[in-house]
Amino acid sequence: MTPTASTTVAEIRKARAHDAPRIASTLARAFFDDPVFRWAYPDDARRREVLPGVFSVFTEGFQRHDEIYLAGQSAGVALWAPPGQAPVDDGHADEFNRRLERAAGADGERFFKLAELVDDHHPHGSYYYLQLLGVEPESQGRGIGSALLDDMIARCDRDGLRAYLDATSPDNKRLYERHGFRATGEFAPDGGPPLWPMWREPGA
Repeated sequence: MTPTASTTVAEIRKARAHDAPRIASTLARAFFDDPVFRWAYPDDARRREVLPGVFSVFTEGFQRHDEIYLAGQSAGVALWAPPGQAPVDDGHADEFNRRLERAAGADGERFFKLAELVDDHHPHGSYYYLQLLGVEPESQGRGIGSALLDDMIARCDRDGLRAYLDATSPDNKRLYERHGFRATGEFAPDGGPPLWPMWREPGA
């Protein structure tokens, strides 16, 4: 992936296998105060304990796509699935779900309700799918999230491809809107915060 001008805030590079632990740690810190994950694990200590393992499962599951990108050493990270490929295909789904169940723990009922809801709203078709984008709390507001988005957006525009994601907070939604994504509605678990499905058309 060729860096764009905005990536001067941090070098954007493709992740390698040995980056998996730091990717999971970055995501755990980035999403610690996210409304959706706060709802899933209301206790701060428990959320801090659980999230690294949960994000480790996602990181390792997405490595097969070879579309994970880091800003710098791991100030920010983005996990993408390419067009025409399920985030987790049938051949890997059982093992992925077993590992996720272990990581989520016995108190992961809300987390799995949330995951099921996201799956139920996941659209069919061919598009780049952003599963997760997170920036270390101390590095937020420095353009790192934008840098991680810009390179993939440039690819989508060049190849005429759509992109899709689920925004989990108003702040995230505003970031994605600045990059041409538009919400097509919202959904929420019972008693929980909203998520916004968002599409970006090429050239938006």
